[in-house]
Amino acid sequence: MKTPEVVPEKFDSPIDYKILFLIIFSSIVFQFLLNVLFPSDDRDFIVSIVSVINPLAASLAGFLVTLRYRGSLVFGKSYLMLSLGFFCAFLGELTYLIYDLVLNIEPYPSIADVFFFAYSPFLIAHLIINIRFFQPTTKLVTKVWVSIIPIGIVFAYIWFSLHEIGEVNFDFYYGTIFVAATSVALTLTILGTRIFKEGILGKSWLILLFGILSLTIADDVYYYLEIPGNYDLTHPINILWYAGYWIVFYALLKHKESI
Repeated sequence: MKTPEVVPEKFDSPIDYKILFLIIFSSIVFQFLLNVLFPSDDRDFIVSIVSVINPLAASLAGFLVTLRYRGSLVFGKSYLMLSLGFFCAFLGELTYLIYDLVLNIEPYPSIADVFFFAYSPFLIAHLIINIRFFQPTTKLVTKVWVSIIPIGIVFAYIWFSLHEIGEVNFDFYYGTIFVAATSVALTLTILGTRIFKEGILGKSWLILLFGILSLTIADDVYYYLEIPGNYDLTHPINILWYAGYWIVFYALLKHKESI
């Protein structure tokens, strides 16, 4: 019989909150300077490059943690899922950039969307694997709110979309599918944050979840903004993506040091 995987009650590697503050502050300053110092054409190029680098950095950090957990049935698998998710996001951003800036072809819809969508199932798999391991049984009240939140987000999106677009078309179905996936990821991230808030897995894991929470909130808000066409590459919502990826990167590096 295989020995169950054992998780230390608390990882010893401390979190440097100055780094977290620096990540958030730098993301805000970057967004501000981008809009103040650069013409619109340069802004789009800079944001595109940064958008490619960020998920790649998170993916590489995730693969390092995966290597440290190799042989672990739970954590090796869960961090592989997370790393593949970020790598898909990187491929989506890279493909989008090539279509938009290199080939001058409209990137929506395109193969980039396949990679963007693949990110959510990998992220959901990572969250489910860890949640099921640390909370094998779930209370009825938890099942209720875990079901209500994504359903509510999707129905709100459907109502808002139909109100703005006025018809059921490709954009409606496309957005609904993505919102459904990201809303499930958002809800599971909230659940994971509640489960791990007592420090069972250490602060590194909790900060990782907050980084993922920032990314998934940004994803959901993005699809709402796209309905009336209020999003562009310099929108303030990008701050959540910038900060989210680098919070994840930092948390994964700390996680690697702790195991």
